[in-house]
Amino acid sequence: MRKVNWILREILYRVFELGESFMSQRSLAETCGCSLDAVNRLVSKLEAIGAIQKRPFGFKVSQPKKVLLYWAATRNLWFDLVYATYSPEPVEEIERMLPPGTVFTAFSGCRRKFPDLPPYEVVHAYSDPEKVRAIFPEKEAEPNLYIFRPDPHLLKRSDGCPLAQLYVDLWQLGDPLADRYLARLEQVLERRAVDALKALVESLKRGEG
Repeated sequence: MRKVNWILREILYRVFELGESFMSQRSLAETCGCSLDAVNRLVSKLEAIGAIQKRPFGFKVSQPKKVLLYWAATRNLWFDLVYATYSPEPVEEIERMLPPGTVFTAFSGCRRKFPDLPPYEVVHAYSDPEKVRAIFPEKEAEPNLYIFRPDPHLLKRSDGCPLAQLYVDLWQLGDPLADRYLARLEQVLERRAVDALKALVESLKRGEG
């Protein structure tokens, strides 16, 4: 996964899961292990589409939905596909058998956070392809297990796949069931974006006082 995706994921993780709307370019570069120049280039693009507003010492994410859709439109999920195969086991058993350190995305990751979503028949995850291959060998059938290349920035998260990553990966699948999952995620993300902006306003008020 290109590091620009790491930066976008970190921005959205801070907004949707940490409730932060203001952040600095330097903190993003340090967290993502990339150059300050790479962060500045992305921030300039996001500013050009009205998604963020530059401020002294950083920027405010004023339109997180625009950042999310920018990432969804520019991400190439299938570029990171490293292994696909078929297993006759139920999806719950496939997920249970995957190696430690696996990060579930798309349907599998979303259902872990929202168990009331409808059932699915295909597993998508970030994991070590060789370890997965040892458990689920190649079969000549329509795949129901897709393994994507993990990255160190994603593996730092102890709370599973971030909400924005789930959204973007589902968006890239483009099937009717994914659309139903996306609708649920949009409701959650919209509420969290509003809460993050409210928190920023309150912090500014306290600072002025």
